[in-house]
Amino acid sequence: MPPAAPPPPGFGAPPPAAGAPGAQPPAGGNASRKGLYVVLAIAAAVVLGVVGVVVLGGGDDDPVVRPSDESDETVDDRDKDEPDATERPADTSDPEPEVTAADTTVEPVPESTAPDFTLPDNTPPPPPSSDEIAGAPAGSTGTQASPVAPGDVADIGGGWRLQVLEVVADGAALVAQENEFNDPPPAGATFSLVKVALGYYGTEEPTSFFFPTITAFGADLVELDTSCGSIPQSLNVFNDAFAGAVAIGNLCFVTTAADHPVLQLSAVGDFLSSNDVFLAALPPAAAPTPLAGMSGPQPGASMTAQRTAPTPIGTPAEIGEGWTLTVVGPAQDITDLVMAENSFNDPPPDGFRMVGVGVSATYSGAGVGSAFDMTTKWVDAGNVQRDNFCGVIPDEFDDFADVASGGTLTGTMCFVVPTELTGTGVLYSVAGFDAEPVYFATL
Repeated sequence: MPPAAPPPPGFGAPPPAAGAPGAQPPAGGNASRKGLYVVLAIAAAVVLGVVGVVVLGGGDDDPVVRPSDESDETVDDRDKDEPDATERPADTSDPEPEVTAADTTVEPVPESTAPDFTLPDNTPPPPPSSDEIAGAPAGSTGTQASPVAPGDVADIGGGWRLQVLEVVADGAALVAQENEFNDPPPAGATFSLVKVALGYYGTEEPTSFFFPTITAFGADLVELDTSCGSIPQSLNVFNDAFAGAVAIGNLCFVTTAADHPVLQLSAVGDFLSSNDVFLAALPPAAAPTPLAGMSGPQPGASMTAQRTAPTPIGTPAEIGEGWTLTVVGPAQDITDLVMAENSFNDPPPDGFRMVGVGVSATYSGAGVGSAFDMTTKWVDAGNVQRDNFCGVIPDEFDDFADVASGGTLTGTMCFVVPTELTGTGVLYSVAGFDAEPVYFATL
């Protein structure tokens, strides 16, 4: 902020000293010269009247133009002890000052004496934006009249990118095959499946794929219903995302034949973004290359330092709400053990394995603590939080157990991880809502 400017000349100046030009004449005087003073007063009134005409004829910017050698004769609060000349009786004996021709000279006053408030030339420019990591893919912003073309990448704000990969206009049969309990579409309607890639390239971590809002509009320009039931390869929006993460999956909308040629997606990255971005939800002319994820912690992301220097195995760390967590051993592939534990357990998806991590959690808070207050997740070089539901597993950590102060709970946590990334993961754990997650090594 520039320093406060000095007041313009004459602003706030003290009243003129007695005897100075324009000063209020002192009280009292010699009554014997009364007649002479009356004559002089009449002459002064005539001269001052001429001056007043000159004064009141000043420019519009300064309706009161003062002579450069005289101060304002208006009596302000500092002169309240002096009687106002306009209130004196006609026979006052106060002497009037002698008026000379020099007193009527009016010097020109500059149009403005205000100081220059222009910021100095050396004001530093604003820092460059650091909302996105280096290497984030470029994206365009489409409007309703000119949406982003199918297969092109859209920048929907908040570090998020969205891309339409495939569109199945009539996907009712595929939805019905996914789950026998799914209801059919309403009469005259069908289910349209739109496969998208959703990528995060912001710096704040972790965030969630749930934060972007993606809707669709058809022929009547009213938001389309998404009540399709269980759909194949649904986009998983409930997992955390770290910088460089990409999720691919289907969205589903209830549509009619009139909607299919004009179907559009409308997307906004997060609640801080102000403008919806429109994408044409039509089959791309050629199979597009999906958004590419980035591998491992990214420079400039908020959790990179913690992920690259996690709490070592065997070292306890406080995670909030009186809880201390320790990873007691390295992560292991427990897929075969899980499948043998219960015949109803589903195998992991193709290309994934079930990874188990042994942990202990000690509660040292007041009263009784619940393990449900803790949240522990896995992130690997894919920068995506992995699912933690493996079915019934041996020696499972009890997430719902109560623990009295001083007690320790032990067990195994299980995560479904891409086969090639099982050796790149760390745990991040937090208890409560106002603490930052603590990261733990698994190897």
